[in-house]
Amino acid sequence: MSRATLAARIRRELTTWTSLAFVLALLEGGVIGVLIKNGFDGQVSDWLLNLSVAIGTGAPFYSNLISFIWVRISHGRSRAKMISNLAIICCLCALSISLVPFNSFGLGLLLALFVCARICWSGILTIRSDIWRANYPRHIRGKVTAKLATLTSLLMSVAAMAIGKVLDWNFGAFKWLFISFSILSLTGAFRYRLLSVRHHQKSIQREKATTNTISVAKMFRLLTENKSFGKYMLAMFTLGSGNLMFMAPLIVYLNEYTDLTKSSQILITTAIPLALIPLAVGGWARLLDNNHIFHFRAIHSWGFVIAISIFLTAQITSWDFLYFVGACCYGVAISGGVIGWNLGHNDFVSQSEKSHNPMQYMAVHVSLTGLRGLIMPLLGIGFYQWLEFIEPQLGKFALLLPLTITSTGGILFVKFNRQRISGRLS
Repeated sequence: MSRATLAARIRRELTTWTSLAFVLALLEGGVIGVLIKNGFDGQVSDWLLNLSVAIGTGAPFYSNLISFIWVRISHGRSRAKMISNLAIICCLCALSISLVPFNSFGLGLLLALFVCARICWSGILTIRSDIWRANYPRHIRGKVTAKLATLTSLLMSVAAMAIGKVLDWNFGAFKWLFISFSILSLTGAFRYRLLSVRHHQKSIQREKATTNTISVAKMFRLLTENKSFGKYMLAMFTLGSGNLMFMAPLIVYLNEYTDLTKSSQILITTAIPLALIPLAVGGWARLLDNNHIFHFRAIHSWGFVIAISIFLTAQITSWDFLYFVGACCYGVAISGGVIGWNLGHNDFVSQSEKSHNPMQYMAVHVSLTGLRGLIMPLLGIGFYQWLEFIEPQLGKFALLLPLTITSTGGILFVKFNRQRISGRLS
């Protein structure tokens, strides 16, 4: 591959994902959670409202549950065109959200559109990993991903801050941001279908000649056949469960027990973490490019533990400034998650392996993310509601549960990395 060809592909990726960053900011769980909690307050019961917040914050993750289906659908088809079509649907769903009424029917419609958009985005994530593996050599893959994440997260952060300011200024005006951001992102969605993919035609012909596609049975078989990958998924599931559990109760607590404005709430849950990604993602990329994913996660996992610990301390002490400190720590941790989540599975794919391809490994990873995304936000908000039922304001301790689970995930990564170093990992 010539440098000119590689540079052209990277430019196409940059222009696409930076334009799609605007619609993706609208589809962030933190943004939708704040929108639901404030926009539909008084329209439905508090229990249903908080449950909807949990559904909203979990949608970016449980929508990944059907990832293996995207592998089957993309079998023998153009990856770039599929991603383009799915991105267009995401934009249209975000555009439609701007039209929902603020009543019980509107809440159901908003959640349906949001979940539909996130399901399409899960397909994008699954299929995109195969394109990145084909187009970018292993030794620069982390750096390319970091560059894409840097620009995308900056624009998403700016867009999220704009949404927060608009909500504080005139809540109803958020509709115009949804409309304008969706239309702007449509340009990137259309452009991606023009991306050239290395050995694309050979790959399509090879897939059409085989019936080897992923299924639920094959997913579980992959976890048992590749035991190292199975252990990686076990540790990731544990770590990710705590991470997906804390956001919904955090959003509800910020709204119910603090005087923070809507823009401050979005800053804490979305804008600050996204803005921190460009500052830290380069260091995480270098760490991953030079080390195995187990070594990477054994270090990176503790960023989430620290962030949740600070959020918990903020709720117990009522020191609001700690929420912003926690958001900064969470942003640093998320920046490493962007790299590891997209590329980590590649370290378990053998070049000589015939029975499974890299996209199938990603499908397993993404689908298990969807499973915990379906369960953990509901458990998190359920634990919060139970504590509040026992005694009002006792919900401030709800983050103890996700903190414990996330810490367990970090311990597992340290354990498995030591096994890998000593040659006992199998």
